[in-house]
Amino acid sequence: MTAVTRNRMLRTLPLLLASATLAAGLTTASAGVGGAAPGSSAPAAQVTNTVVIGLDGTMLDQVKAADTPTLHRLIAEGTSGRSSILGHPTISGPSWSTILTGVWHTKHGVVDNSFEGANYAEYPSVFTRIATGNPQMRTVAISTWGGIATIAGSGDPAADVVVTTPSAGDGAATDAATAEVVADEITANGPELVFTQLDQVDGAGHSSGTAGSEYDSALERVDAQVGTIVDAVDARSEATGGQWAIIVTSDHGHTPEGGHGGQSDAEGVTFVIARGAGYKAGAVDDTLTIADVKPTVLDNLGLDQPADLDGTPIPGGAPAATGSLGRPPAWIPTGSLGG
Repeated sequence: MTAVTRNRMLRTLPLLLASATLAAGLTTASAGVGGAAPGSSAPAAQVTNTVVIGLDGTMLDQVKAADTPTLHRLIAEGTSGRSSILGHPTISGPSWSTILTGVWHTKHGVVDNSFEGANYAEYPSVFTRIATGNPQMRTVAISTWGGIATIAGSGDPAADVVVTTPSAGDGAATDAATAEVVADEITANGPELVFTQLDQVDGAGHSSGTAGSEYDSALERVDAQVGTIVDAVDARSEATGGQWAIIVTSDHGHTPEGGHGGQSDAEGVTFVIARGAGYKAGAVDDTLTIADVKPTVLDNLGLDQPADLDGTPIPGGAPAATGSLGRPPAWIPTGSLGG
């Protein structure tokens, strides 16, 4: 790890807020970076800046049944689907690694939250792929759970900004602080990629299960925090004329009684919502998986797709719904979770 990468990893919340205050603001459109190589005389292609919002331990059926107007709006305005990751560990470390590397645990090597055996050198994160494909693009990771910093800070180059939000007293307050800083970053700097993870729904799943009232309350709170981010994206897009996409996803489900890590249907359920960038409004595509997030980001930014990815970019137009869980793609690994 270089000194520059170490410095990125040592950024704190106050420093990020200070950088946002000193930023140039909204005078430059997001489309200014484009995909042309430095020094090229070719006009820069317009990119679609992307915000990925990770909702830890969140289940789409519960979202649809709860008072979650922002998430309902994103579903109505975009393409959504839920699928199963069974055969893959239903644990945060492996799943966020899949979301950010575009490959399953059998390649990236993460099988638990210790991150031992991680193979990010061979299967780098989306942040590293962007930085090597177009160093001018700004990438940011702001999360409540510290494990995200392990992934975003891996590789050389790593993400430009890696922040784990200091505890604000409880999960809900910390998530609220995370969402505010994400919104400030979007408003001030318009990065090509922002990844954020909010944690309180997972905490409620552990404490009360998905059948408990705490889970619904957490969904309602996190929906408001997602709304803070969506409002910032929409305002930035309107002010600059830039194209933006929002992807919402989750790492695993929960049992009705609480808990995950096993191979039950409830623990293995995840989802993807994609709004913007031409995604078909109100469409349902239950073949989407969490491995599709990284390829979609690279596609939005006009960058090459590595041949070894397990996922594929989310198409602009989705087919009709295929059932309650859809068709699990045949390439999801099964058998030993040891990789």
